[in-house]
Amino acid sequence: MKTKIDFINKWAFIVFSKIPAIFCVQKKKKLHQDILENVKKLKIINHPLDKNSIDFYFISNEINKFLNVANKIIDEKKKKNLIIENCFNLYYLLIISAKLKPSILKKYILEYIEENISVILKKNKIENTDSKTIPYTIHIRREKSLCNLINELNVYCSNYLKKINNIKTRYLMIDKNEINIDEEWKKKHEYIFNKNKLKIPISKHNYEFILYGINESSIRKKIFHLLNSPYENKDLNKDVINILKKRYEIAIKCGYSNWSHYSVSYFTSEKKNYNNLNEFFNLIKTKIDKDYDKINFNMMKLFNLKKKNNCMNNSYGNNNKLDLYDWYYYYNKMFNKSDEYFINTFFPQNYVLNNFIEIMSKIYKFSYERIKNEEVLKKWPNNSIIYKIERGKKKKIKQSLSHEKRENKDLNDYELLGYIYIIPYMSIRLRDYFKIPLMNSLSNTYLICNGHVLIDYQFMQTVPLEKKLFSSSEILTLFHEFGHAYHLLLLSNKYSLHNFYNIPLDYAEFFSHINEHLVNNYNIIYNLSNKEINNSKINENLYRSMKFDSSRLFNIYLQSIIDYKIHDINPFTFFSNNNKNDEYALNDFYKIIEEYLPYKLSSLYSIHSTSFPYHFSCYYAGSVLCYLLAEIRVILNISADDLSLKKNNSLITFQKKFYNILSKDFRGDDYPSIIKYTLSNKNLFSIK
Repeated sequence: MKTKIDFINKWAFIVFSKIPAIFCVQKKKKLHQDILENVKKLKIINHPLDKNSIDFYFISNEINKFLNVANKIIDEKKKKNLIIENCFNLYYLLIISAKLKPSILKKYILEYIEENISVILKKNKIENTDSKTIPYTIHIRREKSLCNLINELNVYCSNYLKKINNIKTRYLMIDKNEINIDEEWKKKHEYIFNKNKLKIPISKHNYEFILYGINESSIRKKIFHLLNSPYENKDLNKDVINILKKRYEIAIKCGYSNWSHYSVSYFTSEKKNYNNLNEFFNLIKTKIDKDYDKINFNMMKLFNLKKKNNCMNNSYGNNNKLDLYDWYYYYNKMFNKSDEYFINTFFPQNYVLNNFIEIMSKIYKFSYERIKNEEVLKKWPNNSIIYKIERGKKKKIKQSLSHEKRENKDLNDYELLGYIYIIPYMSIRLRDYFKIPLMNSLSNTYLICNGHVLIDYQFMQTVPLEKKLFSSSEILTLFHEFGHAYHLLLLSNKYSLHNFYNIPLDYAEFFSHINEHLVNNYNIIYNLSNKEINNSKINENLYRSMKFDSSRLFNIYLQSIIDYKIHDINPFTFFSNNNKNDEYALNDFYKIIEEYLPYKLSSLYSIHSTSFPYHFSCYYAGSVLCYLLAEIRVILNISADDLSLKKNNSLITFQKKFYNILSKDFRGDDYPSIIKYTLSNKNLFSIK
């Protein structure tokens, strides 16, 4: 079977990479060669790229040439290592090219190149190559039995995702007076055959938003049923258990105690601190419990008052937890959160995108210019935006938020950082109107090559697009992904591409979380907002509904602890106690995580209806705690609370902290551990 696959991969390479390279037009060949030379020399390509600039087949052929040269060198280890490093740099470019323009043929050729690189590494015994610079896909190919297990795992995860991505949209039918929400929003969701009723789509993207506006507990329960019921009778629990077993096998084969141990060691900067994780989680839980003890006390008072006034039958005792769907409602009521749709009206898409880049330029002290070249733009998806980013050396530039391009700029005082490419919206297909958005339709950011970063936001479009309003969660995503992008842009000015294969996830997320915390600043959100009707700005009372509260740390902690706990068990023994009628149930696992929750898990609850499938099916499953590590690092190291676009000294203070953090080399084993620091400073953490 393997010989057959190798044969297919080899001929895919020969037919689509090697032969076309021979007949490639000289002008096109020179363009591709210039890009590769820039990559090898760590130079920034000083013009915007398009999707065709990074030619997959040309790059794969160049890598193959390098491998042939490396294979012929016998004694010159230094020269051979340099060639392998060049291969790793070009392989990074190859992966990105496949992302930009995916096809099944590229999958075959990638496998061929990966196999050839792993053979060279093994054959020439290049053991001194830093394992941190070896791509994960090539690392696992060096041991065939491990590679086979990983391939089986990928098939399991793919099948699981296919089921998750095949869920039809569900609708809640209610009277207009049964939900407290903006009248304009109600108008958009009127039932076509009865104007007094609403037809509301229910999915993981909006169920909390809908729950907040429903006063009747029985309707909230119905929403929860609509959210979870489509995931029944699809054998999803069976898929989860099979994936867990396969991951456990891989971890044991690699010498780790379980998949959590493997993931934390391989994908985060905390590989030496796995044994301290439980103490770390318990410390976070102690802080969360303190916050939630007060919250739950006030929530129960509110609940009992409503129960008394409305003669409700719900029988929650003093020590009982509220059902999840009721807990969300009372939590929202207790904090007096405003109608989210009304808040969204302050963030129309055109104003937000224009204001956002100007705000970022002031905070991080860079200049930008929007690229207007139609020849370049037409080769990117519709509505794409490209910014040229430069950093000042001497002069300070003053600029109002309304301008798109900075003026009075002396080019001699600026250095090119590169280009940021933004694809704001996901493409709309007919079937998208009948199914919930796919799990793989989530925002992501990646480095194309040195100085060129792509943000694919995948925001939902509206028809017409001009009426698009950004929600609070989309604004948070806007900041999150730009945090990644600017960080990658800066790093790519320092390091070769092969350094980007195994960046610790918690380190990468640290910079996205720094940027997320900018949302927690009224001055920044005030400048971002601009109501289209009257150009009014969001006021401080409305802003409080967007401001972070205790739920932020809890939600990050919850995702981390679920991921950690489900991968910390031995699935072969843990699920062996299930009876034959309930062989693939996750009931025992739900019991484990319920002790960490401030609410009661309804019998309707299913982890498949939330963001769990996204984390569970991706390559860093088992290390989702990277988000928690990043959040704690932000809490303890950098604050955006006092930041003001009007106060230059506050901007300078923030910039000094940020660029000082960035100057630390993430590649060394001495990069500071946030787990150790937090456990050594428990009192400091508890008062933050």
